[in-house]
Amino acid sequence: MITETSMVTRQDKRDQSPSLPPHARGNVDLNLLNVFDVVMTERHVTRAAERLEMTQSAVSNALNRLRLQFQDQLFVKAARGVNPTPRAIAIWPSVHRALQELRSSVQPQFFDAANAVQTFRIAMADITVALLAPTLYSSVQAAAPHIKLFFVPHDPVLAAPRLMRGEVDFAISIEPPRTTVVQTMPLWSDSFVIAARQGHPLLQSTISLETFCRAPQIAINESGDEEVPNIIDETLANLGQQRNISLSVNQFSVVTKILSDTDLIAALPARFATAPASRGSIGTQPLPIAIPEVVVYMSWHRRSNTLPTHQWLKERIIQASARFNTETAPRVQRG
Repeated sequence: MITETSMVTRQDKRDQSPSLPPHARGNVDLNLLNVFDVVMTERHVTRAAERLEMTQSAVSNALNRLRLQFQDQLFVKAARGVNPTPRAIAIWPSVHRALQELRSSVQPQFFDAANAVQTFRIAMADITVALLAPTLYSSVQAAAPHIKLFFVPHDPVLAAPRLMRGEVDFAISIEPPRTTVVQTMPLWSDSFVIAARQGHPLLQSTISLETFCRAPQIAINESGDEEVPNIIDETLANLGQQRNISLSVNQFSVVTKILSDTDLIAALPARFATAPASRGSIGTQPLPIAIPEVVVYMSWHRRSNTLPTHQWLKERIIQASARFNTETAPRVQRG
């Protein structure tokens, strides 16, 4: 049973939390906390200064004031930017959450696209950038010329932490993050095909399951973690089969070049394998096994549901993706 006494006791424990030093409670400048939040997100003082529209020296001065206030170094120089101290890592979630709530409460409930100045960070694989970015960029620039889109590589292992820490605004991927604070919605679906250079002997006739598994292949592993599940290899494992993977890369963009210069084959999403950039050098064949269509999802943190800017960009992403749901499925191109 929760009593008034127990509530006071819990409040006392919260007041004694190490999240803020005693002399800093109630005296923290919100502008300084905003600098701290952006430096934590960027992990780079120069990039943080650009995002804040401040000089680098002004950001450094703000960090020095924060160091005095928190009695901690907060950030230390690294080979590429800065690394947060354990103290900075410990206090960031509460600082970031409080700032997000404050921004939501004071932000106008309408979005003036023509005059908006903001940078959105979207995590997606290079294949998704190639398919989606041209249409999305044109749509955004036509309505909001001062908005910038910053695409960062997608890592399935880091997708949820990045969204929770506010490092990215959206993640677009095949495997959406599995956490209650992240919302997802499907954008489009695609099927897999076998891809190889034009003139490859295996493309001249129907490829059997045995031939497919025996042929040297290139695989795409975005995270570099062999433990991350792959729908093709999982399906083959259920059949007691295994691919002959001779080469593994973490980017789709290099695959067609490698295929065109070697006798390797690859299982690729059909829209990518038959894209204009691949035509003429890459041929395709149906897979010899039934693989469920892959669904591309958009993910975002629930806290952004009240932000008109995020709602606006979300609609733009949905609109840019809509053509993939109305286009005729790509045709197999025999080599």
